[in-house]
Amino acid sequence: MLTPKETVLKAFNMELAERVPVVIYGGGVWTMKNSGNRFDNYVGEPEKYAQLIIDTAEKVQSDMVFPGSGFNNLHAAALGGTVKYREVGAPDLEAPLINEPADLDKLDISRLKDDEVINTIWKATEIVNEKIGDKYLVGPTAWGPFTIAGQLYGVERLMRGTFKQKEFMHAILEFSTELCYEFYRPMFEAGYITCAALADPTASGDLISRKQFETFAMPYLKDFSRRLHDNFNGLHFLHICGDTSDRLGLIPETEVDLFAFDYKVDMAKAKEEIGDRQCIAGNVDPVHALTQGTQQRVREASTECIKKANEGGGYVLLPGCDIPPTVPLENIQAFVQTAHDWKN
Repeated sequence: MLTPKETVLKAFNMELAERVPVVIYGGGVWTMKNSGNRFDNYVGEPEKYAQLIIDTAEKVQSDMVFPGSGFNNLHAAALGGTVKYREVGAPDLEAPLINEPADLDKLDISRLKDDEVINTIWKATEIVNEKIGDKYLVGPTAWGPFTIAGQLYGVERLMRGTFKQKEFMHAILEFSTELCYEFYRPMFEAGYITCAALADPTASGDLISRKQFETFAMPYLKDFSRRLHDNFNGLHFLHICGDTSDRLGLIPETEVDLFAFDYKVDMAKAKEEIGDRQCIAGNVDPVHALTQGTQQRVREASTECIKKANEGGGYVLLPGCDIPPTVPLENIQAFVQTAHDWKN
């Protein structure tokens, strides 16, 4: 019998596993709320943070675990930003770090290695991999290059800049890609991860056009993929929120190993358009089904996705986004069990 890790890796390899692979993507905010904790309580406490991830993994039984989920805003903050922690929810970077071109030159990526949050995530990931990495695929989370660029410069200014300051936007995106890579590089080099899990929500069809995606997001995702593949034989898991229906055909060109899409995308269309070239994952509605639905509704929604996309393999059952903090544990368990019961 395959382990959860072996099961989901079958999908990455475009193969059919013994059962449907199933992943609860992210889950950091859900974990904090449902354990009665806050993110700032774990900064500088990697052993305690790792144990929280391990305990949650055994409770939820997702084939992948995502150390650092919920801390994504703090990678850019490590370069000198101000962080705001919340009672419930992910911490925020309070203000952009770049206001003019000269500011970009002042940012020093090497500051990552001295940041307490980053070191907490790195060490916790090492512990998680050591203790449960044989059973589950460990994939720390981060924002993708386009979303990091929006953090650094401001999302609205980034949008305007793709029309009026193209050269400067590309410079910011090159820096963002490097920041993203340097967050992951020590973990790959140390050998305790084989997968990076990026979310690039600002690259969504809800925010930018297909042409903007092709020009300003796709090249940097592709560069990140190639660096993982060439340097570490690593895997690139990518999620983009919102409606990406108009750019599905571009996703294989990013060379990501798995693309997880939002519930707004038609699963059958995605399977037909790219399912023979690309491992795909999704896309049970995280609000109407997982949060507000009954366990029966969750099972029905999960079964519908499986029927549309599982044939031939290369598919992972996934919520359409990171799960809200108010999702009942029983609904998560119904979601996971639906995949466990589906034998190929």
